[in-house]
Amino acid sequence: MKYLLILLIILFSKFSYGTGQVPDYLVYKGDTLAIFSNPLEKYFEKIGKRELIDFVGCGSTACWRGYKAIWELKADKLYLVQVTSCHNSCGLEIKNADLKKMFGTETVFGDWFSGKIIVPQGERVQYIHMGYASIYEKELHISFKNGIRTSEKTISNEKIADKIRFEKRQREIAKKIQDTLFYQVRKAIVWDTIKTPFYNLCDEKYILTFNKKGNLKKVWVDYESQTKKEKREEWWWNITDDRKCRRTIKKALKPINISYLDLPKKKIKLPFEIFYDRKTGKLELWKEMWMEE
Repeated sequence: MKYLLILLIILFSKFSYGTGQVPDYLVYKGDTLAIFSNPLEKYFEKIGKRELIDFVGCGSTACWRGYKAIWELKADKLYLVQVTSCHNSCGLEIKNADLKKMFGTETVFGDWFSGKIIVPQGERVQYIHMGYASIYEKELHISFKNGIRTSEKTISNEKIADKIRFEKRQREIAKKIQDTLFYQVRKAIVWDTIKTPFYNLCDEKYILTFNKKGNLKKVWVDYESQTKKEKREEWWWNITDDRKCRRTIKKALKPINISYLDLPKKKIKLPFEIFYDRKTGKLELWKEMWMEE
């Protein structure tokens, strides 16, 4: 009955949807934990074939290996409890593998497995569209040698998580103020190729630095697509023309204060890109793909 309940948890878990990989599960200290490891793959590598499971060919982008395994850690030993098909991903009946047929016994000690089982813990702070690469607040690392637990430790991803949250907050703020920034530079600067030669127009991609009080402190042209060599070759151009444009943009945006946006307690850097269409004579705001999400 316990393993039937575990199976239902797997089938209806949030991990079963989307394009991230469906995890295996570990029964440990009374909890059923999703794990970012697949110990059964080590067994397939050892014997050199996968035909022992007759349904592994029916997988999906969320379950490339074609199965989900349930493991249990008892008395420091790793046991394989159940192997279930991913047939729900391709519209077929859910099946469980016959462990006795596969291993000659229903009590399967995973003595072939040496390595780490990684248990994600806490909040997921970043989804990464690849395997088990998503980042969580913490990870429990359980090490095994020949199926026997040798050690375990908890790894904190707090610094990485804080950085990801900060970058996410910067993107949120950038999205909210793009139109305000654009309106201000369009109003405060003369965008006219008759009065201003096109090569002196300040349509660029900028990085705007605001302090924690919401005041604009620095404007810089973003050359992220340039190589170091290109930057060196254009050094004089950058410190002359770009300096003039940076000052122009900073002067135009100086009246803006964004303290109302509940800012982080440190300076933030926000992208801002504008383009002057010489054919139509119109200034355009260019929003990056992440701003459209």
